[in-house]
Amino acid sequence: MKIMEKIAIGLLAIAAVLLILDTGCVFYHLTGIPCPGCGMTRAYLAALRLDFAEAFRMHPLWPVTVPLIALSLWKNGRIFRSERANTAFYLLFLFIYLGVYAARMVFLFPDTAPMQFNADAFLPGLLRWAQTLL
Repeated sequence: MKIMEKIAIGLLAIAAVLLILDTGCVFYHLTGIPCPGCGMTRAYLAALRLDFAEAFRMHPLWPVTVPLIALSLWKNGRIFRSERANTAFYLLFLFIYLGVYAARMVFLFPDTAPMQFNADAFLPGLLRWAQTLL
């Protein structure tokens, strides 16, 4: 079994467990802040309802994320023949993804869905508990 297939199976297994347990985003429930992918599921659900304005509001990169991941898995991570081109492409996509995340954090965090702060998350709760000790 190739490494990309193992990664895909692992991600699908994690997604299935999270879906079954209905825990949502682990990063969000641990840190209290949204992850770079927060809103992606809601964006796809909105797109399925043909509410594209809501889909783009939930996550502006929804139209490219899953197709790019699928293409990458199908091609074993090698979209281009050149290793250098693949590296440049993935770094560019990472830069765009993190740039969109930063913009969403600046303009939407902490009170606009899906970029909301979760005060009930583990780490904020731990910090509140630690403050009571001081």
